Amino acid sequence: MQRAAAPWHSALASFSFVAVATAFLPLGYSLRYLTVQSRELPVSTALAVLAAIALSVPHEAFFRGFLYRSLGERMPSPAPALTIALLGTLLPLWVRLTVLPSPRVPQAVLISQAAFVEFFLSLGLTWLALGTASWIPPAAGLSVLWVIRLTLAPRFHGGVVPMMEVWAALLSALAVALVLSRPLAPHREDLFGGD
Repeated sequence: MQRAAAPWHSALASFSFVAVATAFLPLGYSLRYLTVQSRELPVSTALAVLAAIALSVPHEAFFRGFLYRSLGERMPSPAPALTIALLGTLLPLWVRLTVLPSPRVPQAVLISQAAFVEFFLSLGLTWLALGTASWIPPAAGLSVLWVIRLTLAPRFHGGVVPMMEVWAALLSALAVALVLSRPLAPHREDLFGGD
């Protein structure tokens, strides 16, 4: 039986995930590579925020709850965790590419950058679910992340900020692993394979 992290540990891990994943915004702003404007909350944005929250909960319940347990019984380690991280990327990637404003860059660059960001975020959410033994902290983290994405309107100046976003997503997964290092210890094989 998997031992869950303490509630404050789960909250700290979710907070760390969101704080690190969005750290590129104030950093890019302070370096003048990005301007951030709060969107006025018209009805359409408010509905989009509610939809993001409403989609995050069943998304995480399905991928990091039901599907992970099912795959864990059928696949050797680390395949279930990596499979969930990859599959958990698809819906957020599609939503990101269809809902969020796109900078004027070649489509291949846009999709590649977004795929890296969403994969690293999904990996962090997978580790968050493993370390807390629940899909609820990842659902909370993903919901807050999407609320931030939908209520702020960042405008990039150059290619630095998209790379900063990739690094922030990678570091957010590492922040979760650091905060939950003890609860994740029994899952080292699930995460990295082997002994």
